[in-house]
Amino acid sequence: MFKYIMLSFLFISPMMAKTIHFSEAKYVDALGKTFQKDGTITFSKNSIQIEYADHTSLTYSGDFVISKKGNRSKKIDLKKKPAVKMFFLLFEAIYFDKQAIFKSYFDQQRKQGVVILDPDENIKQYITAVRYKKTAKKLHFLEIFMANKDRIRIEESN
Repeated sequence: MFKYIMLSFLFISPMMAKTIHFSEAKYVDALGKTFQKDGTITFSKNSIQIEYADHTSLTYSGDFVISKKGNRSKKIDLKKKPAVKMFFLLFEAIYFDKQAIFKSYFDQQRKQGVVILDPDENIKQYITAVRYKKTAKKLHFLEIFMANKDRIRIEESN
């Protein structure tokens, strides 16, 4: 019986993961340039995996992000990179509608279907503003304005 339950879990859990295709525009203020990337984001219960078309991937699992490009892999401790941690927390909160995360770090308002998040003082040193629109599990866009004047815009593509 135990084997049957484990096999069922292993077979069903990938089906519970949700993958979306997206395009990303990242403006880097220091370079005065915008970079475009396409890829997929897979949300599962315990991780978020971003795979870009250039074969780069990022896997978030709470305290760490594993970055891979080709045969090279790098483990990033998010305790040392709080801005990156906030980026993934936002993804997680928006996709899974985790209101507790929003309430912990942001003041929230909604205008014409767009959610505007104003970070609290602890977060403003990394993120100055967030805007997104999501309907029926579709992320229309997510804009993150960083304290260093970089910007990221992610749009779900069909």
